[in-house]
Amino acid sequence: MTQKVIPVILCGGSGTRLWPASREQHPKQFLPLVDKYSLLQNTMLRALRISGAHAGQLVTVTLGALSAKVEEQLSALDPAATMNILSEPSARNTAAAVAYAAVHASLAFGEDSLLWILPADHYIGNEAEMREAFRQACRAAEKGALVTFGIKPTRAEIGYGYIRLGEEMPGGTVYRADSFVEKPDLPTARGYLAAGNYLWNSGMFLFSARTLFEEYERHAPGILEKVRAALAHGAANDHYNAIPEAPFDKAIMEKSSRVAVIPCDPSWSDIGSWESLWEIRKKDEQGNVIEGNAVCHSTRDCLIQSHKRLVACAGVENLVVIETGDALLVANRSDAESMRSLVKMLKKNGYEEMARVLPANEEAVCGIPANEEFPLPPPALLPVEAGAMGRAS
Repeated sequence: MTQKVIPVILCGGSGTRLWPASREQHPKQFLPLVDKYSLLQNTMLRALRISGAHAGQLVTVTLGALSAKVEEQLSALDPAATMNILSEPSARNTAAAVAYAAVHASLAFGEDSLLWILPADHYIGNEAEMREAFRQACRAAEKGALVTFGIKPTRAEIGYGYIRLGEEMPGGTVYRADSFVEKPDLPTARGYLAAGNYLWNSGMFLFSARTLFEEYERHAPGILEKVRAALAHGAANDHYNAIPEAPFDKAIMEKSSRVAVIPCDPSWSDIGSWESLWEIRKKDEQGNVIEGNAVCHSTRDCLIQSHKRLVACAGVENLVVIETGDALLVANRSDAESMRSLVKMLKKNGYEEMARVLPANEEAVCGIPANEEFPLPPPALLPVEAGAMGRAS
């Protein structure tokens, strides 16, 4: 690999599918759901380990309302990681966020830099597999491809979009993308799983800034033009609000003829539901994941978390029980659709518990307490150089 890789973390979204632990003003990427680091921090550390980039080369795009928390969590690991935090004054979806990052990165690090686009709130259990997929993606991106990482499905999942594989490309296990398909119903998802040529759409991408600009000019010139105009005015609200709102997949990836897919199986999860969190967590002999002050009898396959009060369960199976001090959730662990409907109902009726930020000593869900100090990262992750630009507004 000859071109510099710039990791780009997209850190937006409300994460309310993991309510009541995740709130609109404190979404899941800031929570230590898997270990002592938050999902955002784990994404940063993993991106630097795999890419070899320095902390000062990390670019993070977030909303203005979340930027202080992003800065706090990244600086706890390495202050240089805060040098390229880009704050959007309003959410304009991922096509605008990716273009914003690309324009900034091209000025800071050059148009030939490779941009590795990563959601802030995903889990990777097999880093060696991710590293190998990254290596293959870099080779394809250096040849001018827009690379996406397709996850080999393990079940008929209706919560993810899919990519249908096309023909294999020369030079390794890289394929053309035949089509992108929306989240299917269950019979369709079962058909995709049986067919064997459909992959989950991970939302991770890799390409050069130069190639990306060419594809924006071809397929979404209005978005790139208005992003550049907004940045020329310091990303002021009125200019940024004029950017057309569109997902990156629909604006660029579904239209481009230069898309390459890397099939991989890095034990990936978007942790988009309590079910998916239960799946990746270590369980006791009864299949339970239990955190905090909880007592269980004849209880199986449950996810139980208590922040304040004693939670006692008896004779139940397949439940999620989450107690946060100001709210209590009891739900069928496997019924993500009912959880979505419940969250919509709570929002519609204006419950303040949807947005209220928990006190610092109640933020932790599955890791170290929120007020415990973070250890320094390994020396190999500390920056050798500070980076090319200061923190962006």
